[in-house]
Formats: sequence, C-alpha cells, structure tokens
Amino acid sequence: MKSQTDLTEPQGNIKSRTARKYKKVWFLLLAFCFSCTLPESELAQPVKILPSNRERKPTLIVGINYIKTLGNPGQGAGEFQMPLGIAIDEADRIYVADAGNNRVQVIDDLGNFITEFGGRGWQRGEFDHPADIALSFQRSYRLYVVDTGNNRVQYCNFVDRIFYPLTENVDNILLDQPEGIGIGRNGEVYIVDTGNHRWIEFNVAGVPVTARGNFGSGTEQLWNPTDLGVDTHGNVYVVDTGNHLIKKYDFSGNPMSAWGGEGNKLGQLREPKCITLDDWNYVYVTDSGNRRIQVFTPNGESITEFSNPALLAPVGVAVSKTGRVFVSDAEANDIKVFQVFRIKLTHLIKYLL
Repeated sequence: MKSQTDLTEPQGNIKSRTARKYKKVWFLLLAFCFSCTLPESELAQPVKILPSNRERKPTLIVGINYIKTLGNPGQGAGEFQMPLGIAIDEADRIYVADAGNNRVQVIDDLGNFITEFGGRGWQRGEFDHPADIALSFQRSYRLYVVDTGNNRVQYCNFVDRIFYPLTENVDNILLDQPEGIGIGRNGEVYIVDTGNHRWIEFNVAGVPVTARGNFGSGTEQLWNPTDLGVDTHGNVYVVDTGNHLIKKYDFSGNPMSAWGGEGNKLGQLREPKCITLDDWNYVYVTDSGNRRIQVFTPNGESITEFSNPALLAPVGVAVSKTGRVFVSDAEANDIKVFQVFRIKLTHLIKYLL
C-alpha cells in the first residue's frame, strides 16, 4: 500500500502536466486546420457558439473548402442554363431551378441525372424562367416552384407529380416577378414577391396570413428582395437585394434587425441573392456582387467567407446534413460544391477533463 506522501503529487508537476496537455490540444487543433489545406481567406473567425436548436451539440466552423463542380452548360440531362435556386431532400438529391431551360432538374450528389419537371409554357406543370424551389416534408411531401415569368408559384406532390397553382385563385394576391420561397417549421410557405417589394406568408392550408414590406430603404421597407429563409424558431431572414442587406423578422413578421450594407469587406454585401440555414441555424448568403458566400450567426455576426476562382455568379445555395454546400453558378452554368469543416467542442472538453 502506498503511503500518504506517495499519493500526494508536487504542485509543480501537476501544473507542468496540465500545461503539456493544453499544448497537445492546440497542436491537434492546428494539425486539423492545416490538414484541410484551407486558403487563408476561408478560415473562420472566432465566434460565439450557438446553443443547439435541434438537440445537436455545438460545433465550431473551422473553414469551408471547395470540393468539385457538378454539371455543364447545355440543354441535356445534367446540363444547365442559368441555374438559380437549389434545394436538397432527405436522400441528398439536389433539386435545381434550371431557369434557362424552364425546368427543375434533379441530380444526385455526384451530378448524375435522376429526373426533371416542367418545360416552357404557361399551363400547369409548365414554367417560364423558374427562379427558386422549395421542398416541404412537414405535413406532405411537396415540391414548390417559383414560376417567375408566369407570376405564380406552383406545387406538386411526389406521388402523382400533378402541379397546382398556389396563388392564382387567392383573392387580392397578385404576384409580380416572384423570385424566392421558403418553408416554415410547421409547413408554412413564404414567398418573396420581388416586383411588389414584399414577402407573404401562407399557412398550411394555402391562405395568406402575413404580408410585409413595400418599396424603400426604411426599417420595414424592401427594395427588390430576392429570397428568404426561416429558422427553427420561426424567424424569417429576407435578402433585401436592392439595399444590400439581410433583414430579420420574428415569427409574427415584426422587424428585429438588419445587417450588411454595400461593400466588399467581411460582413458587407453587394447584390446578395439567396439564403439558407443549416441545422445549427447558421446563415449562408450568396454575395453575388462579390463572387463569394458569407456565413453569419442568426444575429448577423460574421463567421467566415468562401469562394473559388471559377465561381462567377453565385445565386442559389443549399447545405446538406453532411455539411456539403451546393452553390449554383448562373454564369458558369454549373453547381459548385464546398465542404464545411467543424470541430465538436465536447471532444476538447472531455480531453481536457
């Protein structure tokens, strides 16, 4: 049996061992970062970690790196002409608003063609320059298409694939060149009515319940908004393109905050186009005029930016559950794919303890 003196370790040794442990942790962090081979401009800035909104453990975004490109210019299967909005389903299939070809294409994460919807026209199931799409899985599996040139939104389910108009038969709702769409936490549908400088919320029964905005630069005004996203708390984030801002509203449609402003510094925007939120409610914005994508916290704090020399006109953006970011390039007529690199803070805490 060890004596009491054997069980007592000198204080200096404890401090020394602790210091070595911290050095080892930071060495592992540095090794992880360099293994990603991220350009200096793509490294994330230190930010506050958000509390989990879906019972997920907090993570720190280390960086976002380019992976590959999907598709080519053209009119064939897996080819694009002015791809705009993007959505991803639960099986990682990618839905692309192929605006120049007046259709919605579905491809897998390798770029292989799966199926398509639509064709040029004005009848049901036909499109004129579709700008955005959304998928709803809350109450029924539906595909929504913003049929911009026909001033309407159409939807279908995945069983009969028959399209129905969402807005044509709604009293006092006349859309003018709508460009964006989002789905709420309970299946509500949010439409960005670009030409009327407003956004409209429809409940699950297709009845309009909220309309916000008119032309201008004030707190409750918008200038050619192009897209929106909804977080897990029901807050709405609108891309106010003409004012180079992101405007945040609460679940009742009341203004909460705004961030951005025209410029090319981190946190500033120039002609932002589309927006999406990941499972941690981090906000991804295609900063089209600056040829990059920026990431923010829900409060508008800048996290990082990322791009690629071949990225010419980023528009649509979607994030998969595996952390892959798909960005439509409307000028290059393809889809650029990036990967988010994260560290779970709980791993570091357990190691230190």
